[in-house]
Amino acid sequence: MVAVTSMKRVRCWVWFRGGLNQQSHWEGGFYASTDEQEGVLIQHGTYRDTRVPAWRVTQQEPSDLFAAPEIPEDAVWKII
Repeated sequence: MVAVTSMKRVRCWVWFRGGLNQQSHWEGGFYASTDEQEGVLIQHGTYRDTRVPAWRVTQQEPSDLFAAPEIPEDAVWKII
């Protein structure tokens, strides 16, 4: 994972957990920013702004869109 620079909006890819009809994958087109709050704020035109843990975000396009990042054992998927 590449650290997202504080208060700077950068393009990023976000890891999504699969569902019944979709496998887990990286999805592009997001913007990420950080501030004093926990996690990374991700924004996309068709999704609601959401704060997620940094392990779900990368600034570089993954070479394999279905290769999972290193997921912590006690992983939090969304920060509320």
